[in-house]
Amino acid sequence: MRPPKPVLFHALVTLALVCLLPVSAWAATVTGPVTGGKRGAAFNAPVVDLGAHGYVVEEFFLEGGASAYRLASGAEHSPDGKWKTEKETEAVPYRTRILVVRPADGARFNGTVVVHWQNVTAGFELGTVTEDEYLRGYAWVGVSAQAVGINGFPGPEAAGLRQWDEERYGTLVHPGDAYSYDIYSQAGRAIGPNRPKTAIDPMGGLEVKRLVAAGASQSAARLRTYINGVHAIEKVFDGYLPYIDFASPVPFASDRSGQRSRISCRIRDDLGAPVFVVNSETETVAYFPSRQPDTDTFRFWEVAGTSHVSVARAAVATTKGLDSPNWLSYTPVYNAALRHLHRWLTTGTAPPVMPPIEVTSGEGVGATIQRDSRGNAVGGVRLPAFAVPSAEHRGNGKAVAGGNRFAFLYGYSRELTAEELAALYDDRGEFMKLYERALEQAVGAGVVLAEEAPALRETAAAWASSTLPAG
Repeated sequence: MRPPKPVLFHALVTLALVCLLPVSAWAATVTGPVTGGKRGAAFNAPVVDLGAHGYVVEEFFLEGGASAYRLASGAEHSPDGKWKTEKETEAVPYRTRILVVRPADGARFNGTVVVHWQNVTAGFELGTVTEDEYLRGYAWVGVSAQAVGINGFPGPEAAGLRQWDEERYGTLVHPGDAYSYDIYSQAGRAIGPNRPKTAIDPMGGLEVKRLVAAGASQSAARLRTYINGVHAIEKVFDGYLPYIDFASPVPFASDRSGQRSRISCRIRDDLGAPVFVVNSETETVAYFPSRQPDTDTFRFWEVAGTSHVSVARAAVATTKGLDSPNWLSYTPVYNAALRHLHRWLTTGTAPPVMPPIEVTSGEGVGATIQRDSRGNAVGGVRLPAFAVPSAEHRGNGKAVAGGNRFAFLYGYSRELTAEELAALYDDRGEFMKLYERALEQAVGAGVVLAEEAPALRETAAAWASSTLPAG
């Protein structure tokens, strides 16, 4: 794909980038809703029927001046997360976008906005709304906080917003990821409870009461940096929901040097805002050294048998480049966690404490997940399809010849043989009885939402009808 043609705005902003200006000279400005472009729609707009759920989607541009952060003199990225940082006193201009999915009627809004740091691992932005907890009263805002989301990876195959639709996104400019944290803060302020009262309101007049910062995988790494190094300075967000998180924040200096040094650290325990980490089994070994106790402001759920990325069960056999990818998704537990975090912020009721996946680790020996006779992990949050097994599930996968370099994120699943199933269940009736009991326990424990139980039950019944004897 050819890079976009330069326009006058780009030239002017590029010239401005070499002139650092005082922070006080800048205030974020919102314009929109954005329309037009050759594609006539926003990138990553939800494909579900939002109208049927009483929701609308709009896109806005956000522009202003952003500053970078750095460690204070003599400070370090300490493993306890209690970083001493400072905000630089100069700013550079930027222009980015926010994607807003919100209830059309304020009476349906629960007051919580999930501000999602869009993931750019693939060279373009990942993150949108599907038919899940987001559409049950929340507003969701995707923030294009990082440069790759706008510009794509360098080279002719760049697939950022500007390449996807030059007409719509050609005026966007990002000064670099060192400024992503301030851009994210400014996006939060532009949609938060104290947002400016102007003619252009990205929240459509909704009475926003609280902001939850969320981010997955690569974005969770950014969010961990934000939590430990930026929150104490800005205090924009009321709660945090990093998920499928490897506990590897991004050192501030790496954004300037271009070299990514890997560190691992906990979430600081003096934050003053609740943090809820929800992980799949894929992250367990990497996350293990940074495990920390559940407290009045911290929760950690680890969903056994699930993977960072999953595929539909029916598609496993035809998925190219992957060796039997995992079909068990952590999503139902994530949805429950979001509901708990909303309740935590509104009523003070903390989420239940759940056991982590059981891991052994000795001196000079890496962490090892403990497994049962079928190869499934012991401990952790256990979905009904895992507690009443029909397959072996692992969080780490592998590629086949010519396969995907991200194959390890897709996990592994192996359908149990007829002999294995016969040893566990006499017939489909017994399977469904055990499944129903596990489902009731999951709902009762608060790790599965009651609204999602019927769909899980239907999926299990369909598999049982096609695989197990009638009895």
